[in-house]
Amino acid sequence: MTLGPKRISQILLLFLLTSSIRLSAQSYLMKEVAIKEIKQQPIASILNKISAKQDFYFAYNNRIIPADSLVSVSGFHGTIFSLLEQLLGANYQFKEVPGYIVLTFAPDKLTISAEITKDQGTQTLVRGYVRDIADNKAIAQASVYEKNLLVSTLTNDKGYFELKLRAYNGSIKLTASKENYRDTSLFMLADVIVSDKQINKNYKYYPDNGSNKGVEHNRFARFFISSKQLVQDLNLGNYFASAPYQVSFTPGLSTHGMYSSQVIDRFSLNLLGGYTAGINGVELAGVFNINRKSMRFLQVAGIFNFVGDSTRGIQMAGIYNNVLNNARGIQIAGAVNQSRNFSNGIQMAGLANVDQTAKGLQVAGLINKYNTDKGATIAGLANIARDSSGTQIAGLMNIGKNVSTLQLAGFINVAKKVKGTQIGFINIADSSDRPIGIINFIKNGGKSIAVSTDENRYMHVDFRSGGRVLYSLVGIGYKLGADKNKFLLDVGLGAHIVNNNRFFLDGEYVNSSSLNTDPKKDVYHTNALKILPGYKINKHLALFAGPSINLTSSTANSTADIHGWIINNNTNNNHKNTAYVGINGGLQWMW
Repeated sequence: MTLGPKRISQILLLFLLTSSIRLSAQSYLMKEVAIKEIKQQPIASILNKISAKQDFYFAYNNRIIPADSLVSVSGFHGTIFSLLEQLLGANYQFKEVPGYIVLTFAPDKLTISAEITKDQGTQTLVRGYVRDIADNKAIAQASVYEKNLLVSTLTNDKGYFELKLRAYNGSIKLTASKENYRDTSLFMLADVIVSDKQINKNYKYYPDNGSNKGVEHNRFARFFISSKQLVQDLNLGNYFASAPYQVSFTPGLSTHGMYSSQVIDRFSLNLLGGYTAGINGVELAGVFNINRKSMRFLQVAGIFNFVGDSTRGIQMAGIYNNVLNNARGIQIAGAVNQSRNFSNGIQMAGLANVDQTAKGLQVAGLINKYNTDKGATIAGLANIARDSSGTQIAGLMNIGKNVSTLQLAGFINVAKKVKGTQIGFINIADSSDRPIGIINFIKNGGKSIAVSTDENRYMHVDFRSGGRVLYSLVGIGYKLGADKNKFLLDVGLGAHIVNNNRFFLDGEYVNSSSLNTDPKKDVYHTNALKILPGYKINKHLALFAGPSINLTSSTANSTADIHGWIINNNTNNNHKNTAYVGINGGLQWMW
């Protein structure tokens, strides 16, 4: 019997290999392995030992595959496929893709039937049904796709589907996928047309890295993705094709249709927003870009970018960037940047940068928040970190657990262990060698109150606090019997040069300024460099005395007396400046 081409196009030439994907002669699965004896070892350990000696890896989900189950194998010699069946049983499917054997739980089987028709134009229509092979019940929400043509659809409640193919006359391979079912394929021929053009798309498997649950499980991203696309992502998993370009109006309204979330494009243009597998080139969007996997090179969106795996290159958004895994390169957002690990680049946000780890330069209008960093973080308001081996600079405050370089804040620095330097009005730490501030609260540092006098007969009460090397000083001075300039405010910075059990030597810079209610009438302030040797009477009490070099400035008509060895005295612009050598001494209580 002779059949015409149109008749041939409606005959199912090859019926699916129902479970044939795993039974066909695959190069990985058909490799021979030999195991002498393994007693009570986890399945995962056995799989790792096998893959270590092969040129592939096993990919699986720990929540589905009993990887921790203990098994024993004795005297096995056969194919990897036979070993997997022995370890896991008949309810699992083994898919072979370049570099991997993918293990999935698939106890059920399905069947697909279809026919090809043509409309009056150039469009080819493939339609059919997907059913359970055991009871012939319709399977709803199954993905049916032609992977080389990058088209897909979902079955309805009756298991029915339609695929529209434009201007295509070659062979068709339909594949049906559904969670907990084994993938099933059907080969079909359209009208027989001799042609040397063959469409073969490059497919690749991307295993889950285990560090995140992907965009499908993120509430923010799911708001912009249809339920049909989420079902298809679940059915098709991590098998992705490559394509030169795609254009979308919204997710699903794309040149790849619903299949766009399974395609990695070199160029992607999303008029409003798009949902793709990933970008290996350039992606532009008027509102948003969402990628299931990674982005490489350049991504720009008017509102936000959301990437399910990693980025490497430049990512820019008017409001928000979110990378669920690693971000590397340049990330710029009008409001917020967020990633799991940011490294080797610059991260800039109008409001905040939020990362688990950061390595590079972070600049935020308000806040940088991260667990660890190895770079520089600059924030208009605050930097909040657990461990910081880089530099923290903030307009208001820095908070860190362990800091090894620098904390610089306009008001307060808070940390536990500081190996570097803290600079701020207030520094708080459990331990800090070099705090520079007006007030330092260092738990393991030194604190003292001293009563002293100087060559000009001012009595001073000063509070000193700081770390092992540097400390700050703040206090008041009072001169008995003075008509003017009775009270002084003392502010200074000191260093422990020598600090033995009995003797110590400190160096200080102190500024003492008058506290007049009308400073225009009589101004008085002194800048002094002091060398203060001391003797510790006991653990808490010490005596100290030493010379100082002073520069005093006062109004020309000031009645303040200057004592000591005067080195220079001059009047300039109604100010009297005096340089002299003085002496200081007093009693200090330490704890």
